Amino acid sequence: MDFVNWYVRRGRIGRRVFWLHYVLPLAALGVLAFLADLSFGDTNVSEVLAGRATVLELGTISTVVGYAALVPTLSAHACRLHDQGRSAWWLLLNLVPLFGQLVLLGICGFVPGQPAPNRYGPPEGQLPPAGPGRPHAPGSADRAPDYPPSDWR
Repeated sequence: MDFVNWYVRRGRIGRRVFWLHYVLPLAALGVLAFLADLSFGDTNVSEVLAGRATVLELGTISTVVGYAALVPTLSAHACRLHDQGRSAWWLLLNLVPLFGQLVLLGICGFVPGQPAPNRYGPPEGQLPPAGPGRPHAPGSADRAPDYPPSDWR
């Protein structure tokens, strides 16, 4: 998968791809950005821990990473919603502070998708059926031979 297809995804994705290709890497990137801000002293975590401040302010690196991760996050959530047969309008749950984001993460991360094709396309890894006006769907005759051949000793 190339960067453009990862950054702006189309169609449907399963829960495994959602967690392993989007949630975990973007969460790790967020933690690394926060640690970079912390090492540069570009955050007020010491004031929050001391009780002198109540709101944690993120630094420049965390802010830039957050804005850069916004598009793939919304794209992955939309693909997961499409996998369940839901509209991307469900992304508006993000506008409800904290509760909406947790509900959306639960819906996208734990609710299984539809096993059959829906109006958003076939499930991930399943090719659409071939027919008039549709591209050829490769079959078993189109597979490349085993290399090395299985009878090669």
